[in-house]
Amino acid sequence: MPTRLTTPDVILQAALQKEMQARDFYKDLARQTSVTFVRELLETLQDEESKHVHMIEGMLARLASGRNLG
Repeated sequence: MPTRLTTPDVILQAALQKEMQARDFYKDLARQTSVTFVRELLETLQDEESKHVHMIEGMLARLASGRNLG
């Protein structure tokens, strides 16, 4: 049975997993291409996903410490 996304921590953990998967997807594709502009685009997308990962990790840390997410 799938996990229900009912609490902020569960929602953020699910989002974190998706962002990490996207980051790794772009990273793997970038390694496989020999076309410079495609590799640079994929690396840019990977960097954006990494930013999202760090943002969500920060939100989870604030939530764990009892602070407001806003």
